[in-house]
Amino acid sequence: MIGDKVRRLPALKALPAFEISADRLSFSAAAEQLRLTHGAISRQIRTLEHQLGVPLFRRFNRRIELTQAGAEFLPAVRQALQLLEAAAAQVVDQTKSGPLVVSCLATFMMRWLIPRLYRFNAAHPEIEVRLSASHAPVHFEEGGVDVAIRLGRAPWPRGCIGQSFLPDRIGPVLSPVLLDKRPLRRPSDLKRLPLLHAETRPRAWQSWLKATGAAGLDPSKGARLEHTYFLLEAAASGLGVAIGSLPLVTQDLEAGRLVAPFGFVADRNAYSLLRPVGRPAKAVQTRAFIAWVQSEAQRSMMVADG
Repeated sequence: MIGDKVRRLPALKALPAFEISADRLSFSAAAEQLRLTHGAISRQIRTLEHQLGVPLFRRFNRRIELTQAGAEFLPAVRQALQLLEAAAAQVVDQTKSGPLVVSCLATFMMRWLIPRLYRFNAAHPEIEVRLSASHAPVHFEEGGVDVAIRLGRAPWPRGCIGQSFLPDRIGPVLSPVLLDKRPLRRPSDLKRLPLLHAETRPRAWQSWLKATGAAGLDPSKGARLEHTYFLLEAAASGLGVAIGSLPLVTQDLEAGRLVAPFGFVADRNAYSLLRPVGRPAKAVQTRAFIAWVQSEAQRSMMVADG
């Protein structure tokens, strides 16, 4: 009670169930995420509808839909829950929560993230970032990971919330010395050069050929290396031509170690940030890191397009 006014609040316990059900249009999905039974979720929604005096969902045999009242109620519920989550996170003593563990693709970490990380450290000296290189699927609860950077788009793996931050652009790259020896005037001229492949991205050549419509090239031929980092080093050393991801080769292009004779084209993939579903213990650090990565991505895209 504030003064003589009594707050008339809906069942707060039911709000997360309503938000997830509305986002996923599934009571079962809400039950799985909140670790409750389908019946418990259904009862919480019924209680909320009874308190509000209006139905929030239309129920069918195998699906649900938001009513107009439900659609109008959802943004306010989402905002209220986000405010509560942020306030609760600020109450927690962040200095006792340990470093922010970021799992990242190894080559992306070395060639994109680490060269920029000093700016995050300068802006957030209170947050310690611990980097872990991995290409494996992320298991947040088992691995102690707070944020992961992977290549891909939605749908995201189970237990993850994802957001793409840097569209991928790909194209053939090679040493300028090799290019001088074997000039390339059209994509079909690449058949005169050794093709290089990375096992961590085995269909890169097929993706580029499909995106460009280039013909006269057998993408199955050529040497295979274990990681993208080895692939790019082999290309820079004149061992052949590789498909490079623009965010990974920008510095090599600027330094003249690599050249991209046909430029880069948009790929269906994107570099994405993943975090666990629910309310992470390091919410403040996580939000700060994600916001910084997104701003750095915008900066790098402006430089690439400029």
